[in-house]
Amino acid sequence: MNYNWINPEEISFNCFLLMDRWLIRMILNNYLGEQDFDDKLSITLAYNPAVAWYFAHKSPESKASIDKLIAMAPKNLSPNDVRKAEIFVISKLETSVVYAYPNIMDKNCDYIYNWNKNSLFELADFTDKLVLDVGSGTGRLAFAAAEKAKRVYASEPTDMLREYMRDKIKRENIKNIIVVDGTIEQIPYEDNTFDIVMSGHVVGDDYEHEIAELTRVVKNGGYIIDCIGEDNRKRKVDEELLKRGFESFYHVSKSGGDIYRYRKKIIK
Repeated sequence: MNYNWINPEEISFNCFLLMDRWLIRMILNNYLGEQDFDDKLSITLAYNPAVAWYFAHKSPESKASIDKLIAMAPKNLSPNDVRKAEIFVISKLETSVVYAYPNIMDKNCDYIYNWNKNSLFELADFTDKLVLDVGSGTGRLAFAAAEKAKRVYASEPTDMLREYMRDKIKRENIKNIIVVDGTIEQIPYEDNTFDIVMSGHVVGDDYEHEIAELTRVVKNGGYIIDCIGEDNRKRKVDEELLKRGFESFYHVSKSGGDIYRYRKKIIK
């Protein structure tokens, strides 16, 4: 699906040099298998040796896939043909490429700029709470929560996004947000640490493990919140979350999308 967050023709393929290990691994694990994409990615890696070198060294577990792709690339392509392949790959990987451009995310991603922070505040009382935001991105949830919370820890695995949040914190003199590295698969905090753990557009690859990790770091009587942004997508309620004891809250976005938010009180 193309979201039109970026104009691929304006993006340099060198943007992949700004990506973190987990993103490279995701690209080479989750996207391969579609012949047209595999063909175009093979060209881009073969004709951009700096990016191929970076991918292999940043994500050594992906090196075999990278070598295989490079080997299958056709020889002696024109610069125009290479650029066409680059644009194809950039477009296909739009949701990953945009992580290298946090300012574009905030400006062009409808799920961020159309979002109203009251959608979060309706789900829990954040006053003087200790909060963790998992997969914080550009800080949509974290900066809202910080208006009321005692302290917010914004956990984000992408370096460019972490630095974007840190720049905003410094620029706006915000005192109660701490930005850290981390993923939902392995949250870098002790058991029973937070009053509220929240995320958006993060849970869903491995419900059992992800929710277990979120539950582990929440205090007894605390909340897990899943609060997505606003977009125009038509979606159904997440039955997997309902089966695991989450409440759902539904509204229609300004652009006509089906927005479901989820909350679960944790009793240990």
